[in-house]
Amino acid sequence: MIHPWVVGRDGTQTLVSETDRKGKPLRTVVCMETGLVRNDPIPGDDDLARFYAEDYRKAYKSAERPRRRQILRNFRRVAAHVAAYRDVIERAERVLDVGAGSGEFAFLLERMGKRVSGIEPNEGYAAYCRDDLGLDVRTAPLSADLFEAESFDLIRLNHVLEHLNDPIRYLAMIATWLRPGGVLYVEVPNIETYCREKGRGNMFHWGHIYNFNPWTLRAAAGLAGLREIDETRARSADTTGAFFERGVPTEPEVAINPENGAHVVEMIRRHYAGAFREGKTVKPFAKLLARVEETATGVMMGSPREIGEAVARKMGAGAR
Repeated sequence: MIHPWVVGRDGTQTLVSETDRKGKPLRTVVCMETGLVRNDPIPGDDDLARFYAEDYRKAYKSAERPRRRQILRNFRRVAAHVAAYRDVIERAERVLDVGAGSGEFAFLLERMGKRVSGIEPNEGYAAYCRDDLGLDVRTAPLSADLFEAESFDLIRLNHVLEHLNDPIRYLAMIATWLRPGGVLYVEVPNIETYCREKGRGNMFHWGHIYNFNPWTLRAAAGLAGLREIDETRARSADTTGAFFERGVPTEPEVAINPENGAHVVEMIRRHYAGAFREGKTVKPFAKLLARVEETATGVMMGSPREIGEAVARKMGAGAR
C-alpha cells in the first residue's frame, strides 16, 4: 500500500489541472494539508516499469540516446554540483547513482577515483552509459535485493523521486544501502520554480507523479527516516536538493502543514493567471542561443567520452 501521506486524506485534495503540458488529459491534485502535488490516480508498478524501460526517454527527450548538446550541458551541470558540494562528495569511496540517466555524474565521480555503480531503468540510456562511457550501469527497476545493506558512502537520486509511485517507501529502502555515516543526495524539480518559469500550463506530465517544493521534499524524507545533514543545510536552503543521513522517522503529525498547502495552491493559481510573465518573452531566444553553443562546442570536443574527459580535467579530476 502506498504511504498514506503521499495519497492524502479523503477530502483534502484540490484539483489544480486536468491536462498535461501538451494538453492531453491528466488529472493533477494538491493536498491542502501538506502542499504535495500529485497525479490522480497514482500509476501502478507494472505501468511504470514498462514506460521507463521503453518509452520515457522518447516521450520526454524525443530520443533513445542523449544528444550532443544534452551531453555537454549535463556534464557542466554535474561539474557545478560537485564544485558546490565537493567537501561532502570527495570523502565518499563507494557511490551509487540511482537513475543514472546519461551517466555524467558516474563518469566524473569515477575520474575522481570513486568506485561507482549506477541503475538506469531505460534500456537505451543504460546501454549508452555502458557502451559509450564504460560505466557500471545496470538496467533494472528499483528493488530491495539489488544491493546488500550498508554498501555505499554516497547515494544520489537526481530527478528520480518524482517518478516513483511511493517515494517514502523507496527512500526508506534506498537508505538501507547507506553505510554508517553515509549520505543520500536527493534532488527533485521545484513546483514553485515551475510556476514562475514555465509557460502557462506547461507544468504537469504523466512521468512526474509528484511535484515537490522545499518543505514537502524534507517532510517526505523525514517520514522515510532521513534527516538533512547540518553541514550543507545553509547551502541547500529554499531548494529542492539536499543531503540526508539516516535517522529516526518523524511522526506523521509533524508532516502536516496547511500553510504550505495554501501557499502551493496560490502559486499554481498565479501561474495559470499569468502572474509570472516577466522575462518569459526573451527566454526562448536565450534557450536557442544556449542550444547552438552547446551543440557547436560539443561537436568540437569530440565523442561523449572525450567531452567527459575534458570536463573532468577542468574540474581537477584525473582522466583515464
